[in-house]
Amino acid sequence: MLPKRLGTGIRYMSASQYNVPITITQPNAGQATDGTPLAETIVATTHANVAKWRSREVDKAQARNALGYYQITIRYPKNYNLDSGMNILVRNQRHLIDGFLDEDGQKIQLKISTWVENDTVVAQS
Repeated sequence: MLPKRLGTGIRYMSASQYNVPITITQPNAGQATDGTPLAETIVATTHANVAKWRSREVDKAQARNALGYYQITIRYPKNYNLDSGMNILVRNQRHLIDGFLDEDGQKIQLKISTWVENDTVVAQS
C-alpha cells in the first residue's frame, strides 16, 4: 500500500483511480532490410488515470483542427523507460507525449502530458 502523503505534500492516487487501460508504443521501431518502416512495437500495457485538461480549435488554411490536451497519471514504471518519442493509446486514440512530471522525485507516480489532434484513432488490426 502506498502512503497517502509523504513529507513532500504530494497525495498519491489510490488503485481504484487508475481505471483506464492504456498501451504505450514505440513508433520508431527501425526499418526492414528493404528500407520500409517496421510496425510500431508495444512497450507496455498498464492502467492509468486520464484527465482532460483543455481543448481548442486551431484554424488552418482550409481546415479547422481540434486539439485536446490530457494528463495521464501512471504508477512509475520499473521495467521500461518512457521517452517523448513514444505514443500512448487510450481506447484506440493516439496520444502524443509532450512532457513528464514526477512531482516529488520519489519515483512512485508519473504524470505524462499528452495531446491529440483531430481525435486521431488507431485502426484495428
